[in-house]
Amino acid sequence: MSQEKWADLPQRFTSAVVMLIIFAAALYLGLTGILLLGFVGVLAMQWELARMFGLSGRRLLAVTSVAVLGWLPMVVQPGILFAGMTLPAVAGFLPIMIGAALVKQQRGIYVGYGALLTLGMVGFWHLALNFGSFGIAILAAVVILSDIGGYIAGRMIGGAKFWPSISPKKTWSGTIAGWVLVAGLGFVLMQYSGAAWMVPVAVAVAFGAQMGDIAESWVKRRVGVKDSSQLIPGHGGFLDRFDGFIGGAAVLGIITALFLN
Repeated sequence: MSQEKWADLPQRFTSAVVMLIIFAAALYLGLTGILLLGFVGVLAMQWELARMFGLSGRRLLAVTSVAVLGWLPMVVQPGILFAGMTLPAVAGFLPIMIGAALVKQQRGIYVGYGALLTLGMVGFWHLALNFGSFGIAILAAVVILSDIGGYIAGRMIGGAKFWPSISPKKTWSGTIAGWVLVAGLGFVLMQYSGAAWMVPVAVAVAFGAQMGDIAESWVKRRVGVKDSSQLIPGHGGFLDRFDGFIGGAAVLGIITALFLN
């Protein structure tokens, strides 16, 4: 096995430990901690997205400022969110629409991925409000297990690529390994809760997370960038690291909103 395959592992592992500590602290603080975590994450991701599409200087500052003004009231006064998900949807999509008026390339792709990012964040808020730390922890566990399965199996087994034209590193072996790990988590949750739907829902969320990863890879290829930023050592940017959370949160948010409230 080539050492080159694992060369980035120490840095990735260190960053992952730091992120897990921050995440655990947010869960411990409850709703306020979760919403604050989501606030920081969505601001970073909206900033990265606008920057990837060529915005800089005052234009980038304008998009980021609108995002801050939209999301901050929901962190300071979480009660606003109990009125429904319309406000988070508007708060998330308004900076995207402003950015769309300013970007000079691939405007349709910018709006499309911005819509996915908004849907993922609305799903995140919905989970936080209705299921608290437990719901966010389950989402994180599914995404992390899916990612771990893909990372380890992809490097140890390799084999056919899942979607080589978009994400050349993702393999079928890693994809299936992620599904297996997540199905195991769903089975454990099923034993705990008695809900037979835990397994298929967990796998569906894992699939959403993987599609979120694919979508972000496709966007980066279209705009010609390798990473969304270098904010997280060993992982790239927030979009690079949390693209799976976007897809997973969108799927789980839709499922819970339609069937589990």
